[in-house]
Amino acid sequence: MSRMDSRTADKFVVRLPDGLRGKIFDVSGENQRSMNGEIVYRLEQSLRDDQVIATQAELIKLLTRRVGELEESLSC
Repeated sequence: MSRMDSRTADKFVVRLPDGLRGKIFDVSGENQRSMNGEIVYRLEQSLRDDQVIATQAELIKLLTRRVGELEESLSC
C-alpha cells in the first residue's frame, strides 16, 4: 500500500463495537501495519472479494446455461 498524506487523505469516523478496536490492534501488530493500514487493507480485500464473487456468479450462470444446452442437444 502506498503511503498517504494524512493532511489530504479522506477521513471518516467509524464507531466500532466493543472489543473490535482491540482485535484490530492485535492483528495490525501481527501484520506489522498501523491500525489504519490494517483497516484499509481489510476493506480493500473485502471489496476485491466481492468483485471476484460477482464474476464467479456470472461464470456459473453461463456454464449452467451451456450445460443445459449440451444436455438438450444430446437428448435429441
